[in-house]
Amino acid sequence: MAAKIHRSGTSVITDMFPKGQVEFIHGETMTVNLWQFEQGCDVPPHQHPHEQIVHCLEGTFEVTVDGEVLVLGAGDSVVIPGGAEHAAHARTASRGIDIFHPVREDYRR
Repeated sequence: MAAKIHRSGTSVITDMFPKGQVEFIHGETMTVNLWQFEQGCDVPPHQHPHEQIVHCLEGTFEVTVDGEVLVLGAGDSVVIPGGAEHAAHARTASRGIDIFHPVREDYRR
């Protein structure tokens, strides 16, 4: 695959979660998701086969993995194993990055 620049803001999805915006960047073997959630935004419980790293850039962000509640602040990360049920809740306005491996083909638009 040749190098390809991604211009931020060109693929923002606003209808995935109420009170949230996400933007996906896809490579050959991984996907990066830039997210921004208003306070109170919820990501419902779900699971997928992809390993996921959630990194909080700003705010206070709660991630529940297999029933364990983890509270992330700016600079904190959590690694979610593939297949683990997880959900999230923005305790405050929050911004962060998710990294998925392998690529999330289901999020290509």
